[in-house]
Amino acid sequence: MSNRDLFHGFSLQSVDDKGRVAIPADLRETLDTNSPAKQVLITRHPTLPCLVCYDAEWARELNDRLNELARLAKLDGKPFDEAAERRIHRAEKASYDNNGRFVIPSFERDRAAIGKWAFFVGDNDTFQIWSPEQLVAADIDDDDLKDRCRHYAAAKKVVL
Repeated sequence: MSNRDLFHGFSLQSVDDKGRVAIPADLRETLDTNSPAKQVLITRHPTLPCLVCYDAEWARELNDRLNELARLAKLDGKPFDEAAERRIHRAEKASYDNNGRFVIPSFERDRAAIGKWAFFVGDNDTFQIWSPEQLVAADIDDDDLKDRCRHYAAAKKVVL
């Protein structure tokens, strides 16, 4: 059992031309608790058109789980595509400053179609970063998340 804090909260943040954005305060507090090195790992979500972010401790836990799955498969004589599993967790590391500002790596930013705005979603062990336009247009069964995104956009007078 982990002693990590969990990520909760929502926020729409502006993104500058270099891809710099501030991690919302509630998510940053959790990152700071879980990762005193002020680094965040960023990857593409395996099934949704968004990014997934997490701290180094969660990456270690994922790696330990993957190693255990590989070990159990070997003991049972079952095939296990460890390379495919590891690709799911391929991530880039980004440092953030005391205000939570960091640059979303350009490859990841392009893959998630993040432009001038980024919608942050706390998701317990991780947090997601969405292009708000992508989120409201996505073929996903989560009207609550879409409604939250629209709400935060309207509050900042952002037209989606």
